[in-house]
Amino acid sequence: MSGTESALKEAPQAPRKLLARARLRGVDVYGVWPVAVMVLIVVATSFRSDRYFTINNFENILSQIAPLGIVTMGQTVLLISAGLDLSVGYNIAFSSIVTGLLLEHGHPLLLAVAVGIAAATAVGFVNGVLAAQNRAHPFIITLGMSIFLFGLDTQLTGGAPVNDMKGLYTAFGGYLPSGLPFFGLPSVVIPFVVVLLLAFAFLRWTPLGRRAYAIGGNEEAAYLSGIPVKRTKIYLYTLMGLLVGVTGMVLAGQINEASFNLAQNFELESIACAVIGGTALFGGRGGAFRSLQGVALYGIVQNAIVFAGLSSNYQQMALGAIIIIAVMVTRAQR
Repeated sequence: MSGTESALKEAPQAPRKLLARARLRGVDVYGVWPVAVMVLIVVATSFRSDRYFTINNFENILSQIAPLGIVTMGQTVLLISAGLDLSVGYNIAFSSIVTGLLLEHGHPLLLAVAVGIAAATAVGFVNGVLAAQNRAHPFIITLGMSIFLFGLDTQLTGGAPVNDMKGLYTAFGGYLPSGLPFFGLPSVVIPFVVVLLLAFAFLRWTPLGRRAYAIGGNEEAAYLSGIPVKRTKIYLYTLMGLLVGVTGMVLAGQINEASFNLAQNFELESIACAVIGGTALFGGRGGAFRSLQGVALYGIVQNAIVFAGLSSNYQQMALGAIIIIAVMVTRAQR
């Protein structure tokens, strides 16, 4: 075969190769790798124990990730807008303690819940007002708020937990009816699913959600385009406080207790779950279902480590390794 004939035969293959490479570049690696890791962990763990693929085990995973998942949705909104909240752990505790103390003194359940959620929302509002001034990074502002709330929570309880959350335990401490449509799932799944769907709708279809993306992408450009940046930040942090209050009610009801260390490390774990799932750490990109991947992966890793008979220290080591991988994947994709 002559050189000319060979070149003519290979010519049609060149556009195919270019098309294949373009398709590979278009693959959302961040949308694939958490799912791939979850599948590998599930398969590997199932070989170690025949108790892994049981309804009871997956109910345990859902119970563990539901409260963290709720607060992760709020953290996702803030991260998209280039903010974050390090006070969520002790704010969750604060809202639950306020509700627990009111219940302990005989106040009606609805009043106690409303006041508890309002207390957490007020903290979010204060965080938003301070963050909107751009005098200090939200990291510093919310870290200071976290330290303040730790002292306040300890002062309110004297370091002792508030037991018996009454109606909250009835609502979130058990399971839903068996059969359609609930299948006997843990009751904490309901608020988690509701918040997940609302967060998705908020980011996708509301003007405030679109402003969050704009501010996170380029705050100065958002300001010049007419977006009220300061007011939007206040709204977003207040929304975060509201979700924190809901998380406090769910978590305190789930374990039937309110204490200053109720949600220890939730601030870091919620940021980690959002980042692992694909929400950018410095704003402008992310979504509710992306962060859901991070929450699910975190829950599956925790569960797998328990089945492996390892201590909780390995959970933190695994989470740290996954965060590093997540950040590296993000940088590589950019």
